[in-house]
Amino acid sequence: MSKTPNYDSKIQPVLDTLKPNTEITCPISGEKRTLTENEITVYRKHQAPPKNYAPIVRMQMLTTQWPGGQWWYNKHAESGAPIICPVHPATGIKVLPDKEWFAKDFSDLSLEVDLNHLFLDQLIELRRKVPSSAGRNYKEAENSIAVVSLGDVNSYFVVLSRSKNTLFSVSALDTESSAEVYNSSGVTSSYQVVHSDRIYNSQYIRESRDCLNSAFLFDCRNCENCFGATNKRNAKYVWFNKQLTQNEWEKIRAEVDLGSRSQTQKWLAKFNELVNQAPWPENFNENCENSTGEYLTKATNCEMVYYADGGARDEFHTSWSLGNCERNAYASSMSNAQDNYFSCDVVQCNKTRYSYLLMRCQNVEYSTECYDCENVFGCVGLRRKKFCILNKQYSENDYWKKLDELKCVMLERGEYGEFLPAKMSPAYFPEGGSVRYYLADPVVFSKAVNAHTFEADEDGALGENLSNATKVADSTEIPDSIDNLDDAWIGKPVFDAAYKRRFSLFAPEVTLYRKLRVAPPVSHHVKRVLDLTHTANTGVFESCTCETCQEDVTISRNPTYPNRRIFCKACYLEYIEKNG
Repeated sequence: MSKTPNYDSKIQPVLDTLKPNTEITCPISGEKRTLTENEITVYRKHQAPPKNYAPIVRMQMLTTQWPGGQWWYNKHAESGAPIICPVHPATGIKVLPDKEWFAKDFSDLSLEVDLNHLFLDQLIELRRKVPSSAGRNYKEAENSIAVVSLGDVNSYFVVLSRSKNTLFSVSALDTESSAEVYNSSGVTSSYQVVHSDRIYNSQYIRESRDCLNSAFLFDCRNCENCFGATNKRNAKYVWFNKQLTQNEWEKIRAEVDLGSRSQTQKWLAKFNELVNQAPWPENFNENCENSTGEYLTKATNCEMVYYADGGARDEFHTSWSLGNCERNAYASSMSNAQDNYFSCDVVQCNKTRYSYLLMRCQNVEYSTECYDCENVFGCVGLRRKKFCILNKQYSENDYWKKLDELKCVMLERGEYGEFLPAKMSPAYFPEGGSVRYYLADPVVFSKAVNAHTFEADEDGALGENLSNATKVADSTEIPDSIDNLDDAWIGKPVFDAAYKRRFSLFAPEVTLYRKLRVAPPVSHHVKRVLDLTHTANTGVFESCTCETCQEDVTISRNPTYPNRRIFCKACYLEYIEKNG
């Protein structure tokens, strides 16, 4: 028996009128397309009002909530002490350290729902009343600056990682003594590694596996002592795709110093030319059945999914589906989650809608930062609660009655079915997930979704030392060679004129650069990680043809290599067989 009969009676006629091949236009992007049978099935399953947003626009909306790899000085919600975290202070969202946050009960911070005013505006008000957890860590990080940590030790500015002595990384699993690692695992003593596994003592590695003592590799497997190689398998002593003897290779390699910024930039430019000339497979999917998308492993019956690992099944326009994820639609960043719709960052959740950052929840809508909750609507920061609206506790009967009334009003106003307001985001939009993973225009899209418009350095976000410094060097004055970078540069404020932001080098950073012989950087670390992310394929899909056989294929857009050579899987494998 339905718990919301009045809402059901209002939404059913809307769903009944939906017909495949109906032409629709996205109100934000202007993209024209036709309604599909699969899309209609999703709306009916979730009793969701149809919206004409293009799938890519939905994913950009979801990821407005993602800070990505940005870091700011916010303030303790009670003491005012500075806390480094991804929540920008200009959002109006205060923070607490994780331990303090989980020790509190925020159910006393509630609102009485007002049916005469926009519900989503009331939800924004509640979001600003309830502090956010600064780290949101799954496992406590030790001596680290980390967010969504899986157990980092002595690591700094890392996101969703399990690392030791690692810097400036996102999704770096089992990584040690490395820096600028993105979406990789088993990385040791390496620098600038993207979507690669089991990499040792290497720099500038892209889409590779089981490689060591190398630099500037793309799409290589089981390679050792290579410098500038693409599409190689089981190779040694390759120099920009030319086979050398061991003596020849070692002699040339000894003349190259990647501890020099000017030398490194020269080799990196040459490497990028090599990668542009290399064959790229239509996607990097492995062991998938009847699935479309990018970076999929062991996926089944998935449609337009960006990154899934662990057996995703029957997913529809989702991203970052990890573990046992099934039947999710228009959702992002899920782990062992089923039947969720238009939600992101949901872990071990079932039947959530229009929500962000939930764990072990079911039948939850329009909520954020809730744990172990069931049947709550429009809540922030609750744990182990049922039958709440805007954090206010109701009896079971009163909850369903009020919810039915509320959803009817929201449906009539066009509110119900929209995602969480972008104004609820903790992020500085130009560095957030929409831009980072889905290439949203930082100006145009932010206006379209009414995102925050503050500047990066507002409200003391850079910290007192950097903000108040009167002597600030230009970052280009940082020595070219790591050998000339003395300790006087540690903590010295510098200004990245290209990115228009101050930063400083810190002691563990300089120590690691010396150990790895990494050239001292002159750009802000947030910009470096953003650029690193954009060397990987993104969640924006487009059509093209195989260069060899002209077969139509779907690929992911790559901002760094927009004109790369695309081979369908069959032609790519044939090329590797002959040339790898």
